[in-house]
Amino acid sequence: MEPFRPFTIQHLQIDQLDQFKPSTNNYYLVFWWKNIPLSHLWLNNAISIAPITLRQKVGDVIQKTINHYASLPEKDNQAAWKKYFLINDQEKLTLELDNIIPLQIGTPGGDEKLSIIICTRNRPEELDKCVKSLMDSQDQDYELIVVDNASDDDRTEQIIKKYPSVKYVKEPRKGLSIARNTGIRHATHDIIAYTDDDVIVEPNWTRIIKTTFEDPLTMAVTGLVIPISLQEKAQYLFEKNSGFNRGYLATVFDKEYFARHLDIGVPVWNIGAGANMAFRRKIFDHIGWFDERLGAGASGCSEDSEFWYRILAQGWNCNYYPQLFVYHLHRDSEDSLKNQMFSYMRGHISALLVQYKNHHHKGNLRRLYYELPVYYFGRICSDILHLRLNTLKGTLNEVYGCLSGYLYYLKYCNGKDNDVQQKNYKYID
Repeated sequence: MEPFRPFTIQHLQIDQLDQFKPSTNNYYLVFWWKNIPLSHLWLNNAISIAPITLRQKVGDVIQKTINHYASLPEKDNQAAWKKYFLINDQEKLTLELDNIIPLQIGTPGGDEKLSIIICTRNRPEELDKCVKSLMDSQDQDYELIVVDNASDDDRTEQIIKKYPSVKYVKEPRKGLSIARNTGIRHATHDIIAYTDDDVIVEPNWTRIIKTTFEDPLTMAVTGLVIPISLQEKAQYLFEKNSGFNRGYLATVFDKEYFARHLDIGVPVWNIGAGANMAFRRKIFDHIGWFDERLGAGASGCSEDSEFWYRILAQGWNCNYYPQLFVYHLHRDSEDSLKNQMFSYMRGHISALLVQYKNHHHKGNLRRLYYELPVYYFGRICSDILHLRLNTLKGTLNEVYGCLSGYLYYLKYCNGKDNDVQQKNYKYID
């Protein structure tokens, strides 16, 4: 087995592709038109690729996104952009793309007031970087709440003392859903956004969030999550095989989407990631709060996707916008990745069973008892057939996570309600 070679992440404007000078490194290239992400490309030993071949590959991976923008009702259907891109006619390419791609979502300068919640535990250095990135936001009209979720020492509190405008809240009970609900109780504005302590927020993030809730049916918004580093094998494996990237096309998840997938299990995990999400505050009054039996520190994962499931089940919308992007530091050790994938599957199974208990939608059981067993049986057979021992260990680890999720549900969820949904919590000013 060849040793892992790190991937260098490089961000490239597509009208400046000639400035990319590849070396023998592996690359993860992210392509942009101004502030709009278009796609990405994995390149192994990039120096071996000819410039014209690279330009053709880039044109192919960004084509779907640009064609999507060109097909919007208010746009003329433009096809000439790729010709100008391939021959590197920057002036005509600029004219074409400026006519095709919108550079903003919704109406700028909306009246929505924003509360941002960061839930953190024992990661003061990462938290400091996250808060600093928010302090650099172009739109500074927001409140920032840091919920310290049972950290083992006072380093988190000391970090936040450097930022007088940040509201620090100590939550002694462990659990991400508990911390998120605590943040809601202390938030004072109508839009509540969440990000994680291992995230770097780009300067337009707060401004863009405020423009994404124009449609009264929209109750949740998510966005693109881009890796910060792919220097370690664990980071590469996570981004390549799982990751938080939900693509480069804006998507509305609505009641039609929900109904279309209801019989086979609604894939709400495709809506986004908890590292980059926002909600109308009133949705918590309509459908309850985060299920404190789910998520990190409890079942392991899927408290966010279960909440999106409830939103869709009640006929509201969840919207995904790639223009709303952040940067995430993936876990850098293979042991931590192993634990992460175990927790993801444990939380996923628990959430499926909770969703079935709450809504009696049989698609959740179909995924649990048919789709996932078939999927993992196929993976195990393929791993054995191709003698992929390390991959087989990872597959079995996920299967163990599924079994653990079922046992967790039986012990902590079956026959019990999510108490936080039943309580009329007061908001704390």
